[in-house]
Amino acid sequence: MKCERNVLWLIVVLAGLAACSTTLTSVDKDGGNVYALPPTVVDQMLKDAMSTEISTGTLRRGSTPYPSYLGEVTWGSLDKDTITASARPAKGRKLDGTIIDGYVFEVSRKGTAPATGEPTVKRIFAKLQNDAELTGAGVAFVEFTD
Repeated sequence: MKCERNVLWLIVVLAGLAACSTTLTSVDKDGGNVYALPPTVVDQMLKDAMSTEISTGTLRRGSTPYPSYLGEVTWGSLDKDTITASARPAKGRKLDGTIIDGYVFEVSRKGTAPATGEPTVKRIFAKLQNDAELTGAGVAFVEFTD
């Protein structure tokens, strides 16, 4: 009976770890920025931010209809997180009220290696935010268009 309880406890813990995830985004319920940049620039920004943290052997394009990249980070020999950086299409409003098309950056992780994945997501997101702010192309978020 005690062995069965321990096995059940282990299954619950492993299932909980497998469901660990985090998402950072340049918008939230209080607003945020849409970056009015060409798709080629956005794609290069995503690739650059990811390649600073993710091994080129695991870095690949995402399967979303908008620019995205994903790759893996590991902790130990068993734990792995999949990191995804993407740019979701969105509408933004310039100061003069003009509505423009742009992108919102998102970086997420999912897997069983939060000790490695969490800080990696934060660094990738910080790089994307910094690079996006340097362009001066940020406008107020209105809505997602995907």
